[in-house]
Amino acid sequence: MSRATAHPEGAMTPVQNRYCERLGIAVPRVDDVAAQGTAKLFHLMIVTLLERGAPMTLDEIAERLESAGVVAETGDLAYSLRKAWHGMAPVYRDATGQFGLDLDAFALRMIVRATGLIEKRAAPPPPAPTPPAPGDDVPLSAEELDAAFRDRFMTSLSWVRQAAAVLDARQTAMTAEEIEAFLAAITRHRTPLRETNGPEKSDLFLLGDGGRLTLDPLAPGLTAMRRAIRKLSQPELIRRAERAASADRIAVRRAELDAEARRDAEIARTARRAIVRVVPFAEEPQAAAVLDVGQRSIRVFIGRDIAELAGVLDRFDVIAGLHIRDTLRALGLDADRRRVVDLRPPKKSRRLNRAGRTLEITPELLIAGTTGISRPLGDLEKVAGYLVEGDHSKLARRLESDVKALYAFYHYGVIQGFVRLRWGFIDEGLTTEWALPGDVSLYQQLKSASETGTPIDLVIGAAPGWAEPWSRAQRVRILELRVNDVLVAEGEGRAPFAIARHEIQAVRPAPEHTEQSATQDRAWREERG
Repeated sequence: MSRATAHPEGAMTPVQNRYCERLGIAVPRVDDVAAQGTAKLFHLMIVTLLERGAPMTLDEIAERLESAGVVAETGDLAYSLRKAWHGMAPVYRDATGQFGLDLDAFALRMIVRATGLIEKRAAPPPPAPTPPAPGDDVPLSAEELDAAFRDRFMTSLSWVRQAAAVLDARQTAMTAEEIEAFLAAITRHRTPLRETNGPEKSDLFLLGDGGRLTLDPLAPGLTAMRRAIRKLSQPELIRRAERAASADRIAVRRAELDAEARRDAEIARTARRAIVRVVPFAEEPQAAAVLDVGQRSIRVFIGRDIAELAGVLDRFDVIAGLHIRDTLRALGLDADRRRVVDLRPPKKSRRLNRAGRTLEITPELLIAGTTGISRPLGDLEKVAGYLVEGDHSKLARRLESDVKALYAFYHYGVIQGFVRLRWGFIDEGLTTEWALPGDVSLYQQLKSASETGTPIDLVIGAAPGWAEPWSRAQRVRILELRVNDVLVAEGEGRAPFAIARHEIQAVRPAPEHTEQSATQDRAWREERG
């Protein structure tokens, strides 16, 4: 366990850097955060990287923290930093041993907010002061009357005062029966008009033609009645004003979120994405395959062609692959300028029993368990043999096969939000953060189809083929979206059946329908109500 203490001497305010620019925050000062005395050592490690704005060695991080007065209880700050990190996101270690930040990790946003580097949303303004109640010579308003009586228990308020309040607010003559009907419509919790509680003996009323009542403006009890009704109405009027203000704030915030969602969706729709497979080593690329997701094309680079790889990849906004940061560094590309998705397993091993037996989680194991592809990646020894022998034809086919498997793996992780670890009795999901904020998840697509009645195509089981991805698709209608599965109907006369959501590899709205099928869609929605 390590403890942070602050150094009294400050440091110059650092200038903007690429890390903080991507996150949209001011560059922090390690000294300021350490001085608070509450930040964990791992968080201080992240703040140090944010201050530098680039990867650092462990010794460099330790040296900067020591200069800010941070002391480790172990006496060895570098050792304590390594223990505090132990592979946790958003910090990664590259092939050179330097530590950097995954700028798109959700954990980074949370830690940045927790350490006070992102300003918290401003608290809603205090409610406007309640205006003073009108004077006793001012008649009651319709709003005051409704606030005082609406669905309230009025058994303690005489019928005479209730009737006087109605006449005062409405400013029109009414019979006792009309007043009673009006009051009964406002609240059921009151004493109704009876022979013993009517207006006959009250000096508040003047009796006119047809038994219609008006208020006597000179009645001595008029002032007391207005005060009593306003006392009842004021708390409710304040609550209503606060609810209205809250509703306005919610509407404004919802509009902001909707606009943000539209921007994210457009960014996701237009983002240029590439899946990359490099062999034999990410840091020494000798051959590579690049799959352009938007164009659905694959290009292979072998031998001298590898010199073109950096220029090709530099055009993409999102690049995914195994050890992809090391690949980009080897090619001289700035990984922090774009979205980088490392398709390595989110965890290295899984404990199998209490005896300590563990399962090594390899990319091959995870890709096969997720996509159903039996041999997702080629044997590196064979690939190395193809390189040595100059068998570019076999090497190209292997690379194309590998990058297709990586794409299927990436696609599943984007739409599902997890990938599947399947081995023996194990079948569990490992969370991923591969989707862009505007990517539409599987759940969102299923929910939309359920609400609109639109038929959708689903690919179940193994990942779809590359050449004809929808050849195995099942066209269904969503009857019910449940926690772990979805109840669907397929064609007329067939009984509904359930599909496990984790078995869905791909989804799309059914292509354009004929007018007949559109009519059937409307009928189906009407039938479901």
